[in-house]
Amino acid sequence: MGKRKYVGLKQEFIDAKEKVTGQANYLDDLSFPGMLYGKILRSPHPHAQIKAINISQALKLPGVKGVITADDCPSNYFGLEIADVTMLAKDKVRYVGDEVAAVAATSEEIAQAALSLIKVDYEVLRPVTNVEESVALGALLVHEDKIGNVAKTYHFERGNVDEDFVRCDYVFEEKFSTSRVSACYMEPFGAIARWEHDGRLTIWTGLQAVFHGRNEIAKALGISPALINIKEPFIGGGFGGKIWIRNFHPIVAVLAKKTGCPVKIVLTREEEMLTTRPRVAPKMRLKLGMMQDGTMVAKQAEILADNGAYTWAASKILLNMSMRTDCLYRFKSTRTDAKLVYTNLIPTSGFRGYGNSQMHFALESMIDICCRKIGLDPVQVRLKNASRQGDTTLHGWKLRSCGLAECIEKAAQAIKVNRLPAEAQNGRIKRGIGLACMNHVSGNRGGDNFDGSSAMVRFHEDGKLMVYSGEADLGQGCKTVFAQIAAETMGMPVDHIFVMPLDTDISPFCYGTYSSRVTTVGGRAVQLAVQKVKDQLLQLAAKKMGVDSGRLEINDDVVYNRMDPGHKYSLAEICKYGIRTREAAELTAYITYDPPTQGNDSTGYGDYSSAYTYGAHGVEVEVDTVTGQVRVLRIVTAHDVGAVINPQGVFGQISGGVAQGIGWTLYENQIQKNGIPQNASLRNYILMTIKDMPKIEPILVETNDPVGPFGAKGIGEPTLIPTAPAIANAIQDAVGIRIHDLPITAEKMFWALQNHVKEGEK
Repeated sequence: MGKRKYVGLKQEFIDAKEKVTGQANYLDDLSFPGMLYGKILRSPHPHAQIKAINISQALKLPGVKGVITADDCPSNYFGLEIADVTMLAKDKVRYVGDEVAAVAATSEEIAQAALSLIKVDYEVLRPVTNVEESVALGALLVHEDKIGNVAKTYHFERGNVDEDFVRCDYVFEEKFSTSRVSACYMEPFGAIARWEHDGRLTIWTGLQAVFHGRNEIAKALGISPALINIKEPFIGGGFGGKIWIRNFHPIVAVLAKKTGCPVKIVLTREEEMLTTRPRVAPKMRLKLGMMQDGTMVAKQAEILADNGAYTWAASKILLNMSMRTDCLYRFKSTRTDAKLVYTNLIPTSGFRGYGNSQMHFALESMIDICCRKIGLDPVQVRLKNASRQGDTTLHGWKLRSCGLAECIEKAAQAIKVNRLPAEAQNGRIKRGIGLACMNHVSGNRGGDNFDGSSAMVRFHEDGKLMVYSGEADLGQGCKTVFAQIAAETMGMPVDHIFVMPLDTDISPFCYGTYSSRVTTVGGRAVQLAVQKVKDQLLQLAAKKMGVDSGRLEINDDVVYNRMDPGHKYSLAEICKYGIRTREAAELTAYITYDPPTQGNDSTGYGDYSSAYTYGAHGVEVEVDTVTGQVRVLRIVTAHDVGAVINPQGVFGQISGGVAQGIGWTLYENQIQKNGIPQNASLRNYILMTIKDMPKIEPILVETNDPVGPFGAKGIGEPTLIPTAPAIANAIQDAVGIRIHDLPITAEKMFWALQNHVKEGEK
């Protein structure tokens, strides 16, 4: 591998200047002539029948241009996998925040005032507020056609689980649970809709998967997707919370149609907290069979997961939760039974880690529990059982690259360096270290479906290269990664490459930003498209220069003859020759790349990701034994990244993932009482802050994946996944206490410490 000029080197994000100077236009910065402002009336009840809605007083308010209820909207059901929602509730509301009516007015203030004038007659019903109650015999149904409140079930089994458990030296069982947490991205979600004179609909919105979103909006409205164009402004974060559409997307389109004006809806922070699809909160029972030498033989899991009132990505989240950790180690057999159930709470969906995080908390905690009980070193047990390059896992993953063992070794070694004393303040402060591992995907082929990406590139006559992709940049820096890949492939400076805004009428089809697939799959498509244009350009240059194209190279915007370096032309000269003469060269390429994966069969078996990522986090914590407060001091993050495209971007992803992981582990929890949210604002929803941020020591392991562009793999979600169990393991190392349910709050720790002291006194 020769020395690279653009890939692998620190590169400032190409849109950084626009963002830091305030020139970047986010959705709420956009305005159009005659634009109205939309607001949505939401249910105050978790479960109720709608008896009547009176909008007459709202319509009389000066400045109100339109009010809609379910009677004004298409009654089409939509949803990702299970279509169980309409854009406005017609007969029944199913959670606090459910959409009931909407208003368009000349100002946000007037629209908000109009909501208070809409009168809704509710018959309040008893809500179903937890998963155990939901599946209990005789439970009230959230959806009348969903028997037993069950949205989805899974059963996976490999090998002979029962037989393997019988022959194990040790078999352990534990229960774990995790909480609902909000994505809490910086920019609230929203959309602007405008119907054009030709009858088509233009929507400006910050979706992570615009082509899927276009199809879902079309389904809700009952029109062809070809009649919808989605344009994407700058996006202020998503973390999985903006992959799929929300009800406001078709609602704003109906308001725009009714009023004949563009309409903007931007959620308030309180609306975000009420309606943002939070992380799925499961109850997990785990059974683990081990041999005396630490060999992990069999794993069994039972999962009961909270779907909330409607189904978005929670069914796919549960699928990941049920399978992915089985491929972290070399288990001989595994069995999982999982059930997704409806409740009268906020619908759950994807959030960084996409279900993988929850089961990693359970399994990686479980391993430490078992090792402590039988006196084994959990680091050595992980190394002994770690999946390795060349393996085909229980579920059919083909590990073309895997640096898990190296990540474990490096993280375990680094976290021991410069450790603080185990105790301070006469024993009040106790410190400990812990480690946890992770695996994830860099792509996601469901069944035989397409899991690729498309890219289009073209030269302008001035020699500048335009790159078009349908993959969304949420702030994670994929525009910069694409520019670096294009620069390295073509041999031209990054600042002469322009990654164009996302527009479904212009951008090539892509699946979107999820499953940590954008660098691996989207980047590979860009690489191939640029190579195709490069070949075109070299053929054109060969003709102009009168030499064989095999003798030509490109470096710093110059095409030159290797045998005669003085014989050269600038890219601008070659492009002008190809575009402004009768040569009429294409200098354009459209590539659709589909990675060499198989997809899952009916049992879930298959090699469905173009690459698989592995890693390990080592954590040092301190616990105040008087207050129960836990403080994370250091985190060593060892990740197999395949190959680094932009170190600055990788370090940013690691910092962000660690911050969100600590928040999820120690602080964040959406609390409800009888189905009513108790902390739906940032005043009482506790988040990780800068003062809580530990020292982060990143370790990048490069395994050079054979599929990814220049050997790269995804790193977006993996940086969060092992954080929670690593912290839990470090807490147990510090004070001998194991918390099984997230978050591990100071209050939980306080009472656990009190009980620990009392048990020690017996």
